[in-house]
Amino acid sequence: MAQKQSYLYEIQGLRAVAALMVSVYHIWIQKVSGGVDVFFVVAAFFIVGSLLKGGPPRFGALFDYYGKTLRRVVPSASLVIMTTIILSLFFMPDSMWRNQIKHALASTVFMENWALALTATDYLQKGAPPSPFQQLWALAVQVQFYFLFPLLLWAASLIDRRHGPDRRVACVTMLVVVTVVSLGYSIYITARNQPWAYFDTFARAWEFAIGGLLAFVVTRVTMSRVAAKVLGWVSLIVLLTFALFLDVSKLFPGVVALVPVLAACGIIIAARNRCDMKLLNNRFVVWFGDLSFSFYLWHWPLLAVYRYVSGSFDVGLVPGMMIILGAGLLAFLTTWSFENPVRRSVWLSRRNLYSYGACAMLLLLPIAALSAWHHDYQERRAVANSSLDEFLQGQAPDAGQIYPPTLIASMDLPLSSSDGCHQTPENAAIVQCSYGDRDADKTVVLAGGSHAQQWLAALKRVAEQEGFRLVTLTKGGCMLSLDADADYMVYPSCHAWNRKVVERIKEIQPDFVFTNATRGQGSDEKVPSGYLSSWQALAVGGVKVLALRDNPWFGFDVPECADLHADSPERCAKPRDELLSKRSPTKAYHLDNVYFADISDMFCDETLCRPLQDHVLLYRDDHHITNTFSALAAPRIRQTLDAAEAAFRSRAAQGSVVGYRSGDAAIPSAVIMKERDT
Repeated sequence: MAQKQSYLYEIQGLRAVAALMVSVYHIWIQKVSGGVDVFFVVAAFFIVGSLLKGGPPRFGALFDYYGKTLRRVVPSASLVIMTTIILSLFFMPDSMWRNQIKHALASTVFMENWALALTATDYLQKGAPPSPFQQLWALAVQVQFYFLFPLLLWAASLIDRRHGPDRRVACVTMLVVVTVVSLGYSIYITARNQPWAYFDTFARAWEFAIGGLLAFVVTRVTMSRVAAKVLGWVSLIVLLTFALFLDVSKLFPGVVALVPVLAACGIIIAARNRCDMKLLNNRFVVWFGDLSFSFYLWHWPLLAVYRYVSGSFDVGLVPGMMIILGAGLLAFLTTWSFENPVRRSVWLSRRNLYSYGACAMLLLLPIAALSAWHHDYQERRAVANSSLDEFLQGQAPDAGQIYPPTLIASMDLPLSSSDGCHQTPENAAIVQCSYGDRDADKTVVLAGGSHAQQWLAALKRVAEQEGFRLVTLTKGGCMLSLDADADYMVYPSCHAWNRKVVERIKEIQPDFVFTNATRGQGSDEKVPSGYLSSWQALAVGGVKVLALRDNPWFGFDVPECADLHADSPERCAKPRDELLSKRSPTKAYHLDNVYFADISDMFCDETLCRPLQDHVLLYRDDHHITNTFSALAAPRIRQTLDAAEAAFRSRAAQGSVVGYRSGDAAIPSAVIMKERDT
């Protein structure tokens, strides 16, 4: 496994180019570059090369390797995480605090990739304020493999004792198996759930395995210097440019990830064959390669802070260059004054226990900062909740304050989200709950997914005021629809649940069912056929339906936008024609048992849809309304219920098809404020 010194220079240069490529793509091109995959290949190449340099790894040598790796990773990571936490306290929109505290913790324990996978993060989603900890997912994956791969190599070397003292056959076999199994899984899970796959450690294992295999074969691949130059330059050009033509963030880490992985392998093989690529082995690039790890860690929080401060996702040439220079300066200071003294300490290298202890103490830095951040968050959250309660009880709004405050907007959920009355997406069983006067003769059923559930606060207030029984049959991610193949029904349990719900509603025989009528945006807004099927099934059972036109979907996190543009909330408004069709799609339908209601005027005037009105924040994310807005909309919902009852009585009196009403008369959105004084 011996390697020439020039070869080591080329690898350092490859690291530098990969780090710069990542930052350039992030800052200006706003795409995933594939540079991180280069880091994975190089990391595995060194893991295998280092551990097998003197033959099969001994178990005791693993602890030496772990200590050395911790001294390499922990100093820079702990400093960057701690600083990012401090920057977040001052610059991050407080609407992001709740989630980002969790990401800070996940980053500190090197599990950020799984935290992002569990939240189905769309990497580099344009228009959304980025998490300043998001780049640490790649470090988390590397650290996990820094731990796992040495164990696998050690275990493989124990299994095969028939190939002499070298025992490398089993190691190669193990790496081939990991490559095949992981790549197959990566292709499968990328097709099924790409946002999850992007951060899945096991979907990335094959990239490390290929890097490990390269350590075994690189000395056996020989070619002329001319051929090596061609291979090296072609591989580098492909690496630098392929992501310009592919939306890598939507395709990785499936088959497409082979491009940067094989390109990195090509460059390493070419370098081993003396291609002498000046772009990679010149003194400055090699020097910067030593800083590449810290540079990668620093560029992202600086980019995030710039976007918080500027309120813009796009970064100009000068600000982008300042971010790169700032990251470079911080990387230099971090590497030479913080990382190297720990990494190169002779005292620590001779005492593994001390290495582990020193790294544990360094990790106390971000933990202490995180503790302070969480404490501040809890205090501000208590103040925000108290302020919201006072507002809902009729106290005049504070100047410049919005309700719910953005700090707690994402948690401003319907009551059924906390009292066990809203079924989870995966479960097909019915969860039925009652609110209001549970012994009343009049019954209204609220049925559907979260866009039906979000009106619970309004309906509950009306039920308590008018004395009727409100029954909820709601489930996350499942609309009241009998179309099993609909693309909006993403959970397999939805169809079975819907069939049960329709039968349960027939048993209840309510005065009517309150549910959603439309889906889609702008010219694509429509009444789905599955909705119609469910209403027709209810008509067979003699059940009437109040179908409410869905609220506009903004496509960006509204509380975060309100934070970023506190002085100019109009920047969070969007043209009505982009969010709603000019003519309500319900006007094409005339059903005996369905009353269509349109209250879109509460969200939009003739030209704009505004998510912030009269101190009230209408949305808790990009498309769900806040519980506060729902409660304040009770007067309008009461009028809608009354209009539906009147329409159904009129139809019954005529004894024939009355047809349909497009909705009740428009009522100014300001009426929602009157509910606070009731």
